[in-house]
Amino acid sequence: MNWVARGLRLLAGGIFLVAGGLKVVDPAHFAADIDHFRLLPYFAVGPLALYLPWLEIICGLAVLAGPARRSALVVLFALTLIFIVAIASAWMRGLDIRCGCFGAASTAPLAYDLVFDLVLCVVLAWLLRVDGRPGSPPSHNV
Repeated sequence: MNWVARGLRLLAGGIFLVAGGLKVVDPAHFAADIDHFRLLPYFAVGPLALYLPWLEIICGLAVLAGPARRSALVVLFALTLIFIVAIASAWMRGLDIRCGCFGAASTAPLAYDLVFDLVLCVVLAWLLRVDGRPGSPPSHNV
């Protein structure tokens, strides 16, 4: 079971590292992606487009090798829940947009992104459960 947890940590941490890295190189494009969801006031879009990719990168690194792994997993789990709500809302409203999850590289329909985020949420929840068990490896081990 330990190797499964390690593999899923690598996968989850890697996903958020890549997602954050692809968005951080073009914050204007990411801001447009956020704005297309029509959920936030315009003044909040720019700061979120600048802040969120770095949060994903830092938490992705912490999941991979940080002593704050559990805290990073909690943040990423909460973010993923927010992403699920935003994507589901856009999909139900019939918006023809891309999620922006992977910056300009995001090309999948919203339904695929919704399934991806649901699976990712399950993985993060499982990692939170496993990392919180007595006898689980210390959070500073990969």
